[in-house]
Formats: sequence, C-alpha cells, structure tokens
Amino acid sequence: MAVQEQRASNTLEQYIAEVRSIWGDGKDPQLPFKVAALMEKLFASTSSDDPWMAELIRDGKPSRELHRDLDYGFIQMGHIHKQGHGNKPHDHGPCWVVYGSYKGVTEITKYKRTDDGSQPGVATLEKERLDRLTPGVVQPYLRGDIHSTNAVEGPGVVFRFLSYDLEKVDRYRYDPEKGTVAKV
Repeated sequence: MAVQEQRASNTLEQYIAEVRSIWGDGKDPQLPFKVAALMEKLFASTSSDDPWMAELIRDGKPSRELHRDLDYGFIQMGHIHKQGHGNKPHDHGPCWVVYGSYKGVTEITKYKRTDDGSQPGVATLEKERLDRLTPGVVQPYLRGDIHSTNAVEGPGVVFRFLSYDLEKVDRYRYDPEKGTVAKV
C-alpha cells in the first residue's frame, strides 16, 4: 500500500516536472502538442483513488488551481463540470490552452471569425469543428483559437492547461447570436 500511495501522490508532480523539462523558452510551436501528450500520459497513469485526484473529485469545485509555475508562468487547472455546464465562445488572447477529459464527456466547438474585425464590438463566427473529449482525450487550442465548451456527460473531470495567466492578457468573449465581441 505504501508503494502505491508513493506513486499515486507523485503523478501530478511528475507531470509538472515533465512539462517544466520541455518548456525551454516557451516559444516552441510544438509545445501545446507536447503538453497534450504529457497530459494524456498523466491521465493514463492516474487512478481516481490517487490521493490528489480523489481530493479533486471529492471537493467537486467547478474550478481549482492545481499548479501555478512561478518560473515559467503556466497554470494547470482542474475542473469538475456538472452536465450542461458550458460557456460562450471565447479566446485566450495571445495564450494557448490544452483541455483534457479525465472523466465525463466535454464537447468543445472551435469557431473561425468570418468578419474582418474592422467594426469594434462586432464579430461573426462560423463553426469550424466539434471536438468530443471522452475520458483520456486531450486537445490543444492555439493562440487566437475561438472555442466554447459544453459538458454533455457529467459530472466531468476536466483539466485545462494555460500557457500563461489569463488575468494578465487581453482576451475576448463572443456572442454569435448577437454578432458581438467584447473584451473580457
């Protein structure tokens, strides 16, 4: 039992150490895909009984910061999303994000902007694709990608890796029905 607890308590820490080891200057265009592969590995090596994962699930908080890297600036979030939880289309400004499903099913719609951006507050979007994140599936979204999430089977355990603190950058939320865009 002690060996299992030792391994289990270290899966998140091992994942963070692996992300740090590949980070470099943070500008590698393949970095979002490398982080996605590491997140997939984390999910495959983590049991829902592992102490840190069991605590995340038991607490049931919609949003929880699991790690904030003071050296590199990235943030790893953990979310418990009830079925039906979702958000309007948004971007992460100059940042990229990696979403992964540990449990439950989350659909993420990716949009492309179809207007030229010349009119302040106005934006038209077209659905580009729908990603279905089932347990173990991880998907990166790159700088400027507009996306929305919807928990279709829950409660879901969703991980969201942020390349930087979103509170420190300009980003936008879109309303496709009204054809508007506003700074968050």
